[in-house]
Amino acid sequence: MNTMKNIFKKDYLYLGILTILLIAGAFIVFSITVKGLERNDSEALNEYFKVLEDEYVSSARAYLNEEGYVNSGVMLNHTTDENGMRTYTLSVHNSRFEYASEDKMNEIKATLESLSFTDPGCTTGIKII
Repeated sequence: MNTMKNIFKKDYLYLGILTILLIAGAFIVFSITVKGLERNDSEALNEYFKVLEDEYVSSARAYLNEEGYVNSGVMLNHTTDENGMRTYTLSVHNSRFEYASEDKMNEIKATLESLSFTDPGCTTGIKII
């Protein structure tokens, strides 16, 4: 009889250990799944902004070419803060800017800002070098 109680105790011990291992395994699988979904969301968001950025740079180059500032250097940089807010800076360079009037430079800046994509999580600044 004593041995029967010991067998039952061992069975419950094994069942308890197995239960704990199954719960830990489920937790690990769940964590990996959530992290994978977050990464996919982040990748999709980056792809979304990449398309907008490319369109903005192309539009800016086309506008500058139309205005006679052919072969302008156009570069778009961004920083992302801890809240996910993106701050873009469009840097434009052309040696002919040295000879442009202040009114013309303001007009160029205003037009380049109007070409910028509108997203509530973004701000855009223009820097003419």
